[in-house]
Amino acid sequence: MSRIVIRDIVIPIVERILWEQRHHTSFGHPIVQDQNFEEFIEEEMRRHFGVLGANDCQHLREQLEEAKKNDPYAFEYLLRQLVEKYVKLATKIRTAKKLEDGPPDRFSEVRKKYKEMIRPY
Repeated sequence: MSRIVIRDIVIPIVERILWEQRHHTSFGHPIVQDQNFEEFIEEEMRRHFGVLGANDCQHLREQLEEAKKNDPYAFEYLLRQLVEKYVKLATKIRTAKKLEDGPPDRFSEVRKKYKEMIRPY
């Protein structure tokens, strides 16, 4: 339910930020379609505004609307910082996954042949 709040209030501002930073496509589709990004933004907004409890969805909506109304520039600055933080984190994760595979093994064929040659009869 709180994802709907994030999509209604935060994502349009994030899309505008990404459009300004030239991270856009010309297809006319929504720019932000990453579930991990939405989860990241939701958790960071809850942490920033101190939203806890059973009625967190409604309380989060109230806090976001109030922050957007009271100081839209500070709210946009917060979102810019969170987008930058998410991009850095996603890049690190993507790089780590690539390194997890490791470099190509030049000697794998030699090892296979060696195991076949040494096999006891």
